[in-house]
Amino acid sequence: MININFENLWVKRILSLLLAAGLFLFVSYENQTRFQSDAPTDGASISGSEIIPNLPIEVNIDTDEYFVSGVPDSATIRIEGPQAVLFQTVATQNFTVTTPDVNELGEGTHQVELRVDGLSNDLNASVSPSVVTLTVEEKVVEQHEIGVEIDEELDLADGYEILEPTLSNNLVNLSGAASTMASIDKVIVEISSSETEINDDILQLAPVLVLDEEGNPLNVNADPSQVEILAPVVRTQKEVPIVLRKGSGATAGYSYEVSLSNAESESVIVRGEPEAVEELSNFPITVNFDNITESTLKTVPIGSLPEGIEEINKDEVEVLIEVTENDSNNSIED
Repeated sequence: MININFENLWVKRILSLLLAAGLFLFVSYENQTRFQSDAPTDGASISGSEIIPNLPIEVNIDTDEYFVSGVPDSATIRIEGPQAVLFQTVATQNFTVTTPDVNELGEGTHQVELRVDGLSNDLNASVSPSVVTLTVEEKVVEQHEIGVEIDEELDLADGYEILEPTLSNNLVNLSGAASTMASIDKVIVEISSSETEINDDILQLAPVLVLDEEGNPLNVNADPSQVEILAPVVRTQKEVPIVLRKGSGATAGYSYEVSLSNAESESVIVRGEPEAVEELSNFPITVNFDNITESTLKTVPIGSLPEGIEEINKDEVEVLIEVTENDSNNSIED
């Protein structure tokens, strides 16, 4: 039997060295085993999951006959399965969240379970919400004229006003549930702007608003959903009658009467400073006779504008001059 002196310094050193080597080999073996278990072979498959939010919900129904309400805007799905299949599915997203065939349920309120169509058989999916409550009603389609309203807070520059606006579409096609369509009170677009002291034409794209009697928006589809508005912004304007005045150039021995031709408007629209426009009660036009001796139609230029009036809607008017020869040689009075 060999006696080992454990108190010997060299014995202690050799034992320490053997113990350290043993620990090193043990740790290396454990790490190698863990690495092999974490790194699958080519024949192994890794599973995973993905959460996809904000997916639109497709309602399986005849949209020509029925109108559906109560369906959420979107749903969230969780997909689980082999990582390789999952990666391709998320990349292509060739799947949809849909309801069952609602046509079979008919009109009324129903609870239906949402499902995911178009997924590989290797994948499992869950939908949130999984069940939705929807209402099916008869669909009604109508055509309505679009009205225009002006925002009360629209800030026009002093002395300016809005003329009759024009729309890119005056009519809109509306579709919705019969009960909702019966509640339509008005269909409008609103002229609004955050600008101040507006003195230029307003051109904007505005949504079509479908409202009930209390001014609440209704769940109705509008086609088009937006229209373009052009609202002319002009200096303060007013329509005033034309007054004809006899001018110079009358021939002695003839009498003259002047009137607007049948094709001519009896008034003009003037624009300018608010006070000047307000004070103007008529628009005088002087007709000179240029020594004519027979009745005739004459085009008369407007001439100078009254003080404070900056613009008028025409440059000339057509006037009928009726000429009568006098029995005596008296001159006509102007």
